[in-house]
Amino acid sequence: MKIKKVKRGKSFRYNVNRKRVNNQRRGTGTIKDPAIRKAWDERKTLTKNLVAMGISRDPNEILAVPSTKQKRLRMIKLANGFVEEELDEEVARPKTKLVEQLEQEANEYRESQFRLPKGVVKYASYLLDKYGLNYKAMVKDEKNYDQETWKQLRAKIRKFMSIPEQFNVYLKQKNLDPENLPWSEYDSDCEQ
Repeated sequence: MKIKKVKRGKSFRYNVNRKRVNNQRRGTGTIKDPAIRKAWDERKTLTKNLVAMGISRDPNEILAVPSTKQKRLRMIKLANGFVEEELDEEVARPKTKLVEQLEQEANEYRESQFRLPKGVVKYASYLLDKYGLNYKAMVKDEKNYDQETWKQLRAKIRKFMSIPEQFNVYLKQKNLDPENLPWSEYDSDCEQ
């Protein structure tokens, strides 16, 4: 008679494709960033590739936050006059071309790809048509099913106005000039 635990572990799982699971386990994945993909050397290991590129797999290696114990020991050594090479600031790795390129790409301005759903755009345009920018009146509207406060509605309208692609379509439909909106003030707060 077999032990129950051993027998339980040997059950065949029909819903698992073992070939696909093994391939996924063996696969190393794809490098999506083109700059890193170009600099990657297939003959090197992961760590050697990262060191050659000037990148770290673990940010704590490069930007380690000293513990309070390390800070205390450093202060004691400095107070007693023991100045050692260990107390010098961390030696910064020299920046490679790849690191400079990645930093440049990260600092470039990217236009927001955020767009509001059609229902929200329709609701916001309805409120603007009916009330202008009177948020207190919007709260009492019959279509305010979610019982949003005037601040929530103001945030929604502001978000709608901040997306030029969607707001300009609304302005064109109403034959309005973005410079001369019919509302007396562009965005007044309701705090009274």
